[in-house]
Amino acid sequence: EAAEFAAEHRRLAALVNARLWHSRLGFYVDRFPDGRLSRLKSVVGFWALLAGLAPPARRRRLVAHLENPREFNRPHRVPALSADHPRYSPGGDYWNGGVWPPTNYMVLRGLTATGHDALAHAIGLNHVGRVAQVFKKTGTVFENYAPERPAPGRPAKRDFVGWGGVGPVAVLLEYVFGLRPDVPRGELLWDVRLREEHGVHRYPFGRSGSLDLVCHARASLREAPRIEARSSVPLTLRVIWAGGSRRLRLAASRRATAP
Repeated sequence: EAAEFAAEHRRLAALVNARLWHSRLGFYVDRFPDGRLSRLKSVVGFWALLAGLAPPARRRRLVAHLENPREFNRPHRVPALSADHPRYSPGGDYWNGGVWPPTNYMVLRGLTATGHDALAHAIGLNHVGRVAQVFKKTGTVFENYAPERPAPGRPAKRDFVGWGGVGPVAVLLEYVFGLRPDVPRGELLWDVRLREEHGVHRYPFGRSGSLDLVCHARASLREAPRIEARSSVPLTLRVIWAGGSRRLRLAASRRATAP
């Protein structure tokens, strides 16, 4: 079945690139039944990054929209609708500007897949920070969030976990702390981008693995991070930072320290 899915992916990627790319906007959009291309830029267009279908030149133009403050780089990133659209709502108004945890996670995974890790960290840090601000005021997480202020969207269901937990769990661990596991390969990547001390106790790895991880405070982003790690299963910890990288081989129930 794998060959069939790969063939379908190639067919659909060719179709999307031939029919749904708006060359003037530099964005993937909908096409109307009469053949006209929509000018509406929505978060849906960024699926092309995760799907691996955007050629390099189009990919660069697509990613640039995420950094444009007139479009998707709003106080809470990434709104469902570009802020330069006349129907964009500062309060969210559901899909007219609301920030949705699952679509934000899709954007982050797409940025990882295309090598834009610094931007993914910036967006993830912004999202988790806004979710935390709202949680401090309300005591809960929401279905979606307002793009212009630290508030739930309008409307937005409270106590929404579900996907409301994607930000304070997956985005925090994978894009703020930078922990991205590859369990089949027995490897954990730690992309260290914070300067302050951070870490996780009882971090789950696979079905039975558990790790205690601490990265001590650093004076600069280029300084080699001092890592303490203990694992209940053998694995390779690959640490990367602005100034370099190194691999640590962890034996079960042993502590490794680096550098």
